[in-house]
Amino acid sequence: MILRGRFFVIVFSLFVLISLAGGQDFNLLIKEYEAKYNKDSRDPDTVFNLLVLYGAIGNLEKLYEYYNILNKIDPNYLKENIRSNLKNNSEDIFNLYKIAFSYYFLGEVDKAIYYFNKLSLLRPKDDWIMSYLAYLHYLKGNYNEVEALVNKGLEINRDNEALHALRCALYLKKGNYLLALKEYFITMNIVQKKGYKNIWEILRGLR
Repeated sequence: MILRGRFFVIVFSLFVLISLAGGQDFNLLIKEYEAKYNKDSRDPDTVFNLLVLYGAIGNLEKLYEYYNILNKIDPNYLKENIRSNLKNNSEDIFNLYKIAFSYYFLGEVDKAIYYFNKLSLLRPKDDWIMSYLAYLHYLKGNYNEVEALVNKGLEINRDNEALHALRCALYLKKGNYLLALKEYFITMNIVQKKGYKNIWEILRGLR
């Protein structure tokens, strides 16, 4: 009975942790860090946090904007100084995003995939986590995995421009140019509705 009681305590504790991790309000965090940025626009940690938060909600335009700002403020941040983010072992979802993005920018794709997979366990219906996982697998040439993630993500959100862009890239790899052209126009239509300048510039610029 004691062991059973401890088991249920452990399971309940894990459930609470997962619920808390999955329930973070990124829009509130964005407001918090935007306020910090307005007070000190040259703090690279604040800029990186905004980059990550906008990435988490799928705003690629703002992500790319803060990516460029960060490179101007501290050209070495994404190459080396970003490693300070890896020292935090917290399992909250924002920190997991920071670690995942940090490993990506450091070029450690396998570790980035590992942490985005952890995020996908916390948020299994998040199409943007699927987008980043699909992109990372695309970089590694795991095209079957990319296709599976793209299909799964688009079942959740048909208006995810990154997933359509990746599907376009997959069709080009296969030589299916008409289907690639169709996905290109779908991507451009979504991008125009969101007011983005150029999705291809964003995707190319982040690698």
